[in-house]
Amino acid sequence: MAIGSIGEVERDGGLIGDLPVQLCVDQLRLWDRPPLSESRARVWILLGLAGVALRRRSFDDARTLLEGAVALVDSPAAQLEHHLATCYLLTRLDADVRRAEAAARPHLEAARRILETVRAELDPSDAACFQARLLDHEAFDANRRGDSARALAMYRSLPAEDVHPFASYRRDAGLAFGLHRQGAHDEALRLAQRACEHAGDGGYVRLRVMGLLMVARIQGASHNASTLTRAAAIAKRLEDPELLIRVERAQPK
Repeated sequence: MAIGSIGEVERDGGLIGDLPVQLCVDQLRLWDRPPLSESRARVWILLGLAGVALRRRSFDDARTLLEGAVALVDSPAAQLEHHLATCYLLTRLDADVRRAEAAARPHLEAARRILETVRAELDPSDAACFQARLLDHEAFDANRRGDSARALAMYRSLPAEDVHPFASYRRDAGLAFGLHRQGAHDEALRLAQRACEHAGDGGYVRLRVMGLLMVARIQGASHNASTLTRAAAIAKRLEDPELLIRVERAQPK
């Protein structure tokens, strides 16, 4: 895989991000040597390692890596990835929802401006993935504030056509969550299952785990044991602390 591919896989959340955590680190360290480590292309290595740190919930390490990447960020794709990763980090650092949202907002707005500026130059599938990620951040904030109706409206605003499996996953998983909160469980379950199919079509193993957890949430404790078992097995194989915590939280109390 060429170094340019690191940017491609990081920005739509696949391949590198779907390997077991330690294997991700090993692969990135293979690239982190001259001449790549002495070039501006090293930004993708740092962003990849920051993504691994976020999966490990090593938030201080993620912050250090993202700060180290700032001086190397020059391309629009790298700028978008840096702002979106920083948004994710900042919303996890502070339990106060409004304070965390305020900290992340400048990065979200910067990412939106960049995407609006370069959208015409991007491959349509790349543009769709970035758009879905931007909206997912905003909807995450709305859901945390308790404004699930606004979050659901955001997901409904995404294009209905399936341009890329990652973008389709984000749309359908978000719709499933919002409809489940509104009590439309049958439609929510259908969309959650379809989100799992999108994840499988794109080879996004981590997204498939999150999709299965959504299915389990909608199925309820009396019917979701086998779904949770599948999700847990995948998370363990990926050695992914963030996913394992999500699986643990989904278990019946």
